[in-house]
Amino acid sequence: MNRDFVAGLLGLVLAIVYYAMASKIQVSQLADDVGPEGLPKIYAWMLGGFSTLLMVRALLQRAPAPAGTAEVKSKEATAARRGLGMLAIGVGYVVLVPTLGYPLCITLVIAIATLYQGGQMSLRTAAISALGALGLWFVFVFLLHIGQPAGIWPELIERLAR
Repeated sequence: MNRDFVAGLLGLVLAIVYYAMASKIQVSQLADDVGPEGLPKIYAWMLGGFSTLLMVRALLQRAPAPAGTAEVKSKEATAARRGLGMLAIGVGYVVLVPTLGYPLCITLVIAIATLYQGGQMSLRTAAISALGALGLWFVFVFLLHIGQPAGIWPELIERLAR
């Protein structure tokens, strides 16, 4: 078994546990047709599907070259650092979204991830980040009716309006 197969297997186990937890979310009288567990269940199915694809790809892949060279180890270290950096961006989002709100945090996540992956800060990057956040906010809030954190902005605007 190679690392991709093990990662896929762990992802599949996580998807099953996540689906089981999502199935236990209580439905209230105010729930819509999708229900509060709808989106988490979709995420679980997607994670399970991608994990299964990763496992199949790992089984069909030829054995890798011997992993003893400095170049291979350097590439693995770079990939691990890149993965940890993206994880840090995600953790930052989770920490900041209650305060800064969903639209601003998603804008920052898109911009920071672009820069982290080697993109350049430009008007185009800023526009894509803002429009991407606006699009995601529209999908979640207006189309799916899933409320997102507003952050401190409504209270701040109310204070400034006085």
